Amino acid sequence: RLTTIATANFGSLDVHREVQETLTSLGPGIVYSRLLRLRTGSNDEIPQPSLLLECDLCESWEMVDPITYRFKLRENVLWQDISPVSGRELVADDVIFSLNRQRTQGWANSALLGNISGIGSDGQYGIVISLKKDFPDADFMISLADGHTKIVAPEAVELTGDLRNGPVIGTGPWIWDSEHSAPDIGSVFIKNPNYFEGNLPFLDELVVKVIKGGQEVQLASFVKGDVDVYRITPD
Repeated sequence: RLTTIATANFGSLDVHREVQETLTSLGPGIVYSRLLRLRTGSNDEIPQPSLLLECDLCESWEMVDPITYRFKLRENVLWQDISPVSGRELVADDVIFSLNRQRTQGWANSALLGNISGIGSDGQYGIVISLKKDFPDADFMISLADGHTKIVAPEAVELTGDLRNGPVIGTGPWIWDSEHSAPDIGSVFIKNPNYFEGNLPFLDELVVKVIKGGQEVQLASFVKGDVDVYRITPD
């Protein structure tokens, strides 16, 4: 188990409508995968900060022309075995649904995908994304790798009409333990045994404690051993 700190609670569980980092990167949002992600590694391998891209849910991609991109998804990626999605395989229609949902006009994270003109399928595992003709977007791929561009399941949305109250079901390395997670306490995550990168994660459990009250309180929690990680500020 590894325990780290969040400094605020998350409100809505809908990752497409919220920009709050506690939800996206230190809360239930980490159960979701993205189409692309930023590469990480030791500084010897990948000097940081870096905007180098690699596949997350995709297996490969190609730029067909300046405004058209084709992605091939990994096969045998399974949704977490939680109702109503119940561990079925992820397919192109899931990604198309999710990206189009995020593009909903007026939503907080829609601007990230604002230059998309259309998204179509190319078979069960293929996706073709077209950009607006007058505005080729040099940052388009970075937007797909952004931490707010999560891929959610259609069935999870259809259950209640939105994701404000869940369910939280992804394809990522962590499963959110909703029974042991609560506001002002934090989130508990358990290892996803069916994660498509079989050697990850290295931990069996991840805990994110909500600790308010400023740096002194957080540092005291670290010194006492209540948390394993304390993020030192630049100053």
